[in-house]
Amino acid sequence: MQKWIQLASVFFIVILSHAAFSDPSSNPVAYLQNKAAAEQLPIADHALKNKHYQQALTIYQHFAEEDIAVAEYQLAYMYQHGLGVPVDHQMAAAWYLKANGQGLPEAQFALGTFYYYGVGVQQGLMQAVDLYQQAAANNNNNAQYALGVLYATGYGLTRDPSEALNWYTKAAASGVPQAQYNLGLMYYVGETVPKELNKAYTWFNLAAQQGLPKAQFMLGLMDSKGLSVVTDQGQAFYWYNQAAQQGFAPAEYNLAMLYFNGQGTPVNLTMAVHWIQKAANQSFPRAQYFLGYLAYNGIGISKNIPQAIELYTKAAEQDLADAQFALGFLYHNGALGMVKNDRQAFAWYMQAAKQGLANAEYMVGLFYQQGLGVPNDPKSAGFWYSKAAQHGMNNAQLLLGVMYSQGQGVQQDDKMAYAWLNLASTANDVQVRDTAIKMRDELAKRMTPAEINAAKQLSQNYYSQYSNQ
Repeated sequence: MQKWIQLASVFFIVILSHAAFSDPSSNPVAYLQNKAAAEQLPIADHALKNKHYQQALTIYQHFAEEDIAVAEYQLAYMYQHGLGVPVDHQMAAAWYLKANGQGLPEAQFALGTFYYYGVGVQQGLMQAVDLYQQAAANNNNNAQYALGVLYATGYGLTRDPSEALNWYTKAAASGVPQAQYNLGLMYYVGETVPKELNKAYTWFNLAAQQGLPKAQFMLGLMDSKGLSVVTDQGQAFYWYNQAAQQGFAPAEYNLAMLYFNGQGTPVNLTMAVHWIQKAANQSFPRAQYFLGYLAYNGIGISKNIPQAIELYTKAAEQDLADAQFALGFLYHNGALGMVKNDRQAFAWYMQAAKQGLANAEYMVGLFYQQGLGVPNDPKSAGFWYSKAAQHGMNNAQLLLGVMYSQGQGVQQDDKMAYAWLNLASTANDVQVRDTAIKMRDELAKRMTPAEINAAKQLSQNYYSQYSNQ
């Protein structure tokens, strides 16, 4: 939203309507004023563009006092941004108001933005919306985009995704890159409109071509994952690099990972570290976590345990589940010179588990089952094992199967026990697999063929759920 004020910062090539003054004799004074403005305002525009502020200010001031709307607008713009004059939002608002009184769409949009933020005027959402609607009706594409945002967020207007789509589409068709991005995102997510990745890619591409880093990042993501297009890591590298060069942290992180893994570009550890550090310096949590991993292992940078802990903590405090799990592991094992602290470990594991990280769900279940850092609680253990098992965690599937077979923390149920043991029997871990097979086969001895078939079908149902996630 803050960029709306910036969007109002445009330079006019003066195009004045002479419809009312086509005959000099009808209003000779106005005719001469408009004729002079048509000659002088382009000079002022050129001066403003080239930072010759005093020349521009003199011309704009003269014609603004003659009630030329474009000059009023440009004078307001100079007061707003402190170009040749001290910043004075009240003066800017006053001149925008005069230009608005003559129906200038750009002034309607700019004044609406002032009301929205309470800049130079008392904040008023109703006035802002009214001015945006006037400007949008006069085909001001920035106002159309602004209305799209308000309808999408429900701020100042009743939330209406269909209206948001309508206004975004109008602004996007007029070339507003942020509207093109938002429209692409709606098609990418399938919000209000059917999910159409081809349309999403098209709109992202239009915004990316105008240099919008978020759109460039999304193109990189879609190219990398083969969404709507053939997977092309080289093209992903190109777009991530474009966005990263503008300081867009998610792109800096993804670019670093391409360098690290040699995808779309040769492996270059130096460049990987360079970009991961830039993203981490912007407090991008995944970059902080990965930089911590590099510092922990001494990969590409000197091994630095205190730095690793600091980076993990920063990422964890921003709710990155992987970092929270890493801290839980370090506290639980007393690693990296840290004092073993199961209560602290449990706290971090729990935060990660609440975000659906399977490893963390399993560890929370284990802590409850063994009474590590918390009182022993088989029922809670079963709850968290169930979550981890449903996310495909084989260790949790094995222990949940054991709990169902013995009725510990859950109601005894041979079918459920068989189902989870059957899934655990496919684990890569030899010990987990062999234990699950042995227990499943023992359990089968007290089950009927129909019960076994039902349990196998249940296994398949669970597998289908988590394999499609």
